[in-house]
Amino acid sequence: MVQLNRSLFRILGLGWLSFGIAGLIISQFFAIPNLVILIDRSYCPSDRWQQVVQAYEDLYRQQTQKQVQIQKVILFSDLAEETLPVLPLPESLRSVATYGRPNPQRQNQLQTSYPQSRLLTCSF
Repeated sequence: MVQLNRSLFRILGLGWLSFGIAGLIISQFFAIPNLVILIDRSYCPSDRWQQVVQAYEDLYRQQTQKQVQIQKVILFSDLAEETLPVLPLPESLRSVATYGRPNPQRQNQLQTSYPQSRLLTCSF
């Protein structure tokens, strides 16, 4: 009887250990990518700004489906840079005012600082 209990505990222990190792391997090899979203907020006509918002909406949808993990959203232009404290809803991004001129130096600096970033910009 004692031998049976030891065998049972050994089998259960090895089973849980193998589940733990398998979970660790899966989480390392199939981890979802972490992104920082950089949004160029320089002046943009409203129809093109809606394209930027649509691109963000696609990324936001991927976040809700656990395909990507958005770490933070940074809005920038030549006049300012703003890191949003929480992940904004796409609807709230539609009403964001665009102003200023494009600033390639700031854009390059941000892309260098955040290598795992996605740039959303209004292209003329």
